Amino acid sequence: VNGLGVGPQGFGGTTTALAVNIEAAPTHIAGLPAAVNVGCHVTRCGRAVL
Repeated sequence: VNGLGVGPQGFGGTTTALAVNIEAAPTHIAGLPAAVNVGCHVTRCGRAVL
């Protein structure tokens, strides 16, 4: 994932993901659980003009 050069939330850079964790468990396809957590560079940056 990091080799693609996508960067945080698509803004370019060298680190796209800190980790990729996959757990396997039996489930019905209609209730397939998936989670994506975002909250990186863009949501933690701010700018102010004084």
